[in-house]
Amino acid sequence: MNNITFVIFTFNEGKRIERVIKNFINYGKILIADNKSTDNTCEIALSYGCEIFVREKHYDYVENQELVDQLYNAITTDWIYWGFADEMLENSTLNKLVEATKSGDFDIISIDRKNYFYGEFCNNLYHAHNYKAFKKYALDFTDNAIHSTGKAMVPENRVYKMPDQYFIHHFISNTAFSYLNVINRYTEKEVEFGYKPKVSLWYFTLLVLKHLSIGIFTKSTTKMGFSRVALIELMLFYTLVKNMKIYENTNGLTTLSIEEKNDIYRDKILNNKV
Repeated sequence: MNNITFVIFTFNEGKRIERVIKNFINYGKILIADNKSTDNTCEIALSYGCEIFVREKHYDYVENQELVDQLYNAITTDWIYWGFADEMLENSTLNKLVEATKSGDFDIISIDRKNYFYGEFCNNLYHAHNYKAFKKYALDFTDNAIHSTGKAMVPENRVYKMPDQYFIHHFISNTAFSYLNVINRYTEKEVEFGYKPKVSLWYFTLLVLKHLSIGIFTKSTTKMGFSRVALIELMLFYTLVKNMKIYENTNGLTTLSIEEKNDIYRDKILNNKV
């Protein structure tokens, strides 16, 4: 057995988890880090001999040191793969991953992640390299921001960036309705990290141009049509909403405080002083 545990974070993933387990089962141990699923996620995992770790405490996002420390106690291998039920890897990528873990040359492995949206492959649209496999204690998740995969605690030459032809297939199954809910939930957490709002007109103009250029110049091997446009719009909206919430938080803007400001103008209208 290879010296790696594939940790898969789940919550009610009964429809997707079986394929994910089959994807990894021949390459190492599998640990399902479950958030108290109410469907048959754990039953399916147990039928394949997977280990189950139930997260007794709810975490707004899993990339935090408290949860990582608990996982360290539950994992017996030196290497950990940080995975989710909406991701899969081709065999060539898995073979390359295992090869890197056995080489003795690395402590962290970074892998590109490429998206599917509306059931279509997006190629390099909003792709990104992430730390996906690491030796215990090679990453520090203390005060880790949402979407971040920790801070490397090893020299740069101990981090292996896998070539671009080896990548993670990320299957986004959201509709516009569900993605808007995700945006609202994630941006609420991002506000807590003390980002400063950007209110310049130039910033918003450049932001729109940036996302448009991503769509225009990103290489694609398929004709995505509206799928590409929709994903660009949602990602642009995500950034705009995050900035709005940061501005609100910085300036103490709540429904109550806004209404108090509105009352000033209401009173002026009543007193004919507008």
